[in-house]
Amino acid sequence: MQAAAKIHGPSAEPSKIREMRLGANWFIWVAILSVINTFIVFFFPDLPKLFWALGMTQYVDANVTFANAGAQQLSGLAINLGIAGVFAAFGYLARKGNDVAFIVGMFLYLFDTVVALGYRDFFGVGFHLLAIFFMFKGLLGSRRRYDPSVDETGA
Repeated sequence: MQAAAKIHGPSAEPSKIREMRLGANWFIWVAILSVINTFIVFFFPDLPKLFWALGMTQYVDANVTFANAGAQQLSGLAINLGIAGVFAAFGYLARKGNDVAFIVGMFLYLFDTVVALGYRDFFGVGFHLLAIFFMFKGLLGSRRRYDPSVDETGA
């Protein structure tokens, strides 16, 4: 009964808000780094890929020939920018305190980790796991804002 009385709305404690936003910012950083990688691959296709590349964009890059000019090249660019936009949208919603955005975004990024592992991008997988760790910390910070019992568990 006491636990139900404690739940009254989001906490305004700056430490909890800061932890939530730092975790959500990882989605935005992933999107920014993905856009940078997309433009590097688009303009300099002979350069080696960077370790922060998304697995999904690597799949698009492998199946859409960037060497040919035309609609195929621009469609691959648009798909990669759309993928980055999805991660940016999850970051925006997560910064607002949307736990569903955290969970769905982390699941999507975990799927992307598996795709990157399929391309044997081990440094990229390590970066993905680091980002998922900090995204999860942001989710916990968001949960602490809305549910004080999360603090009592010591998580």
